[in-house]
Amino acid sequence: MVSSATGLLSAGQAWTSENTWLLVVVGVSIAVVVLLISVLKIHAFLALTVSSLTVSLLAGEPAQKAILSFTTGLGRITASVGVLIILGAVLGRMLADSGGIERLVDSLTRMVRPERLPWAVTLVAALIGLPMFFEVGFVMLMPLVLQLAKQMHYPVLRVGMPVVAGLATVHALVPPHPGPLIAIQAVHASIGLTMLYGLLVAVPCAIVVGPLFTAYIWPRVPAHVPDSATAAFTTSGHHRHDEAGGDSGTGRADGAAPHRMPSLPVTLGTILLPIVLMTLKAVFDSVRMPHGTLYTVVEFLGTPMIALLITVFVSLITFGYALGFSRRHVQASLARSFAPVAGVIVIVGAGGGYSQALQDTGVDRAVTQAAGHLHIPLLFLAWLVAALMRTIVGSGTIATITAAGIVGPLSHGLAPPQASLLALALGSGAAFAGHVNDAAFWMAKEYFGTSISGTLRTWTVSHTLLSLTSLACLWLLSTVV
Repeated sequence: MVSSATGLLSAGQAWTSENTWLLVVVGVSIAVVVLLISVLKIHAFLALTVSSLTVSLLAGEPAQKAILSFTTGLGRITASVGVLIILGAVLGRMLADSGGIERLVDSLTRMVRPERLPWAVTLVAALIGLPMFFEVGFVMLMPLVLQLAKQMHYPVLRVGMPVVAGLATVHALVPPHPGPLIAIQAVHASIGLTMLYGLLVAVPCAIVVGPLFTAYIWPRVPAHVPDSATAAFTTSGHHRHDEAGGDSGTGRADGAAPHRMPSLPVTLGTILLPIVLMTLKAVFDSVRMPHGTLYTVVEFLGTPMIALLITVFVSLITFGYALGFSRRHVQASLARSFAPVAGVIVIVGAGGGYSQALQDTGVDRAVTQAAGHLHIPLLFLAWLVAALMRTIVGSGTIATITAAGIVGPLSHGLAPPQASLLALALGSGAAFAGHVNDAAFWMAKEYFGTSISGTLRTWTVSHTLLSLTSLACLWLLSTVV
């Protein structure tokens, strides 16, 4: 079981006035982030930069040391996480531009009865969400959500809420999403083991928040999709194929040549390839075996960057050239994949600088002692700090970054299973709530046509349910690993 913070303290440590001041510094730095982002509407990169410098200077560090702490942390986290974010964005773009999303939805909706559609949509959203950022997946799935609702005469929430559940679950719990990656880096966890646990926890969470919560909530909340959204999104899409799966010869507005859609096995195989490679590495790491050639190859291929890099090159074929796309079109898809993640990378980098400042000033030791005196289990402490930050700031990524900087140093000495559970607790807490200070909250309100109170009862409650369900699953898992 994950140890409590008390276990990380050496006997006889006394609380000092310096520790009190360092905790005040943490509070001030968090207040600076909240003030700049929520009140003054300053970009998160600048807010986290100022907060990092605030921590160092208030803790008595020289100005040059404060700058060095920030730049060191920024470089470290960008080098380790930034490349993975970029590769994941490329894979998501290739999936979208090839028609892979439509293939998944079309295939699964044909395989299930109408009353089972929320289950199928939850699964589709989770699969699509594996290589794709939440906001990107949400926007890309909205045309299909509104089309399904229109064609099957379903209330939009009965189709839309499972999409939210599937995307949000993997976004919070499964690498290579930024939140789990940041948490893994902070607590020095195994990415393969964290992925295994994350997938294990994600299954009950997606079921509870997806079809079960949807069945309860959709009759109780009015939703009237705006005419503008209906006109914009209930089209037949970019891709056409006949019932036999062939190409109809329809071109695209961007000048791409007519092409086929990827088959369902190819689509699933490409999406799951990095998961399989990283999971295989985790299995090899957990089983004692000779470190021969096979072990070396699996270790190399299962490294997150290599697994994603291989998958990106595979996707150029499966989602590109093999479907009849020209090299020019594939190059255009690649080029479009970088801009949307630039903002995420700079925020993650600034969060690394903030985390480094907390460590260099000794704030981590003060938090360790405070948690020890309060006897808060480390797993719950990680969830609580992340949940508080998500509620205050609104962004799950920023909540994870801030909480990881505070809780991460407490993880030294944890066994690999406990470190992985701690990383997932950070992601679980960062999924909590999500209300009017969350940009995606307003996206859901407009696309689903709900009132503010209706969005709180759907979007906010679903994220809260996801966070609490995943925390309960992690707590149960911690008793057996």
